Amino acid sequence: MNIYVGSPDVEEGFNITKPISPHECRLRDMTYSAPITVDIEYTRGTQRVIRKNLPIGRLVLKSCIKRGTAVLMTVSPDCRLAEVYDLLQMPIMLRSSNCILTGKSPAELAKLNECPLDPGGYFVVRGSEKVILIQEQLSKNRMIVELDRKGMVSCNVTSSTHERKSRTVVILKKGRHYIKHNSLTEDVPIVVVFKALGLESDQEVVQMVGTEDSLMSQFAPNLEECHRLQIFTQTQALNYIGSKLRQRQRWGGQIKTKVDEARDLLTNTVLTHVPVVNFNFRPKCIYLALMVRRVIEAQGDSFKVDDRDYYGNKRLELAGQLISLLFEDLFKKFNSELKKIADQIIPKPSRAALFDVVKHMRQDKITNGLNTAISTGNWSLKRFKMERAGVTQILSRLSYISALGMMTRISSQFEKTRKVSGPRSLQPSQWGMLCPSDTPEGEACGLVKNLALMTHITTDLDEQPITKVAFNLGVEDVSLLSGEEVSSSEVYTVFLNGNILGVIKNYKKLIQDFRLLRRAGYINEFVSICPNHTHRCVYIASDGGRIMNPHGFPSRMTVGKLMELLAGKAGLLDGQFHYGT
Repeated sequence: MNIYVGSPDVEEGFNITKPISPHECRLRDMTYSAPITVDIEYTRGTQRVIRKNLPIGRLVLKSCIKRGTAVLMTVSPDCRLAEVYDLLQMPIMLRSSNCILTGKSPAELAKLNECPLDPGGYFVVRGSEKVILIQEQLSKNRMIVELDRKGMVSCNVTSSTHERKSRTVVILKKGRHYIKHNSLTEDVPIVVVFKALGLESDQEVVQMVGTEDSLMSQFAPNLEECHRLQIFTQTQALNYIGSKLRQRQRWGGQIKTKVDEARDLLTNTVLTHVPVVNFNFRPKCIYLALMVRRVIEAQGDSFKVDDRDYYGNKRLELAGQLISLLFEDLFKKFNSELKKIADQIIPKPSRAALFDVVKHMRQDKITNGLNTAISTGNWSLKRFKMERAGVTQILSRLSYISALGMMTRISSQFEKTRKVSGPRSLQPSQWGMLCPSDTPEGEACGLVKNLALMTHITTDLDEQPITKVAFNLGVEDVSLLSGEEVSSSEVYTVFLNGNILGVIKNYKKLIQDFRLLRRAGYINEFVSICPNHTHRCVYIASDGGRIMNPHGFPSRMTVGKLMELLAGKAGLLDGQFHYGT
């Protein structure tokens, strides 16, 4: 689907628009925004409405009225388009690709009353210059092993996909391991979950977790508890989990059995980022077994407990991600309201005219939602139950460096009123990434940080080519392995963005070859790979929000030039100028 955003303009009168500059928006207390238009092809009764000689819009939708309901769906760009409709005004970031300042020379910028040195990166909403602060949060789809105040070890994973977000925790309680989830009324024994996922053999469960004597002795009470509950088959385990599910209100639809509800929970909600194809739960079993193994290993070794404040475990959300989430939420509300109106009007037998969907489209819903969120800084998303305040701030113009500092400011989700030193302290992993001194005094000290000027924040990259490269470099696919091979001490587990890709014996060669391919340009420069010897893992990351700083790899020629430069500088300090050899 082709989506186009127009150039910034303002409506001066009825159907009279003119281009507008950011400076004019500041003076007239207006929003610097561009229209997004939609082409709507719809049916009125049995008649198909087609209007000719109208310009192509920028967001292509198709509204079909079928059996008394309105359904919004996308259409391909080559189909016959019917009607162009102005859907919303999207606030435009200054110096972005759709801004009129992009590609202008200093002289042209001066004519538009803009400073050539102004970095852009902010919005003009209702006359005010607003900056969307970078939001810091814990990395998604990663295992984090923690130690609570009582000394109990737990391993939690915050799974996040495009459809849903959930948190799964493996906890240790009275010497036994349980799985904890919001959808369950109480904690479920871990072996019951393994049996529900299809591992009915106790031997296979133990092989997957680990066959070392220390691991087996600590895992044995879990098998005893499962035997005490008289659960031996997958159906019995699914029935047990189905009885522990929270009751949900269901409006219409088919009533599911406990077994079906439990299977749906394990497929779509528990560890939702691990894909399940045709109810093949094996990748999810291996992932869960590794979580249990991490908890058992961390019980006797505090070095195997993860540090939440380590910056490799953090991800940064930029303005684009935040606005896209907000737009998606507002657009779904727009669609649901349109469907509700259609459902109310179409069944009425007394209506004289045919139902026209265009008359009931209100473009101000999405426009006002975006403008209000940016101007107030309150981000409210229904789908993820996200309520955030203070996401935007007014751009500081006290000095040039203060404006730059505003663009690179990072806001943490941690509560500022809590007197905890951990998230506030300076981490060694922040070296070269964050400014060690630019942080406010008072309660926000250490929680509001600033990026170093040379840092780069990554965007999401396609995983498929990286997966192919990893398999070609010798990674054995996890779906082809038995449980004991995965937990073997002779191999390293390879992760890609939190998902287990496979195992490899010679991890050093994998990392060396991967980096060579990256430096040769066959792999994107922002794909990172690093080993973790504590957990015997190799982590490959291509997800967005990672913070990176530039590195140079000198050749023999550059080293020689560097020596000449250093010798030249040394000569200058002596009062004599000469080059080194």
